[in-house]
Amino acid sequence: MVRKTTASAIGVRSKSCPGSQQMDLFASSGAVVAPDWSDLPEDARGTLLGLMTRLILDHAQAAATLIKAEAGHDR
Repeated sequence: MVRKTTASAIGVRSKSCPGSQQMDLFASSGAVVAPDWSDLPEDARGTLLGLMTRLILDHAQAAATLIKAEAGHDR
């Protein structure tokens, strides 16, 4: 089943929404520069590393569950 997604369906806000700012990852202006990893405090690096690890593992677990569920439908 093919499902179309619209901006309103996925909760995308218009650029005119006051107080809403998001970094444009694909902008070529280079105005926003993230700090180098080594410039972050050690506790921030540890926290970020833990959060990213949990995010990746949760995503892998969800993907594995989805694959198992889809495999069950093939029988």
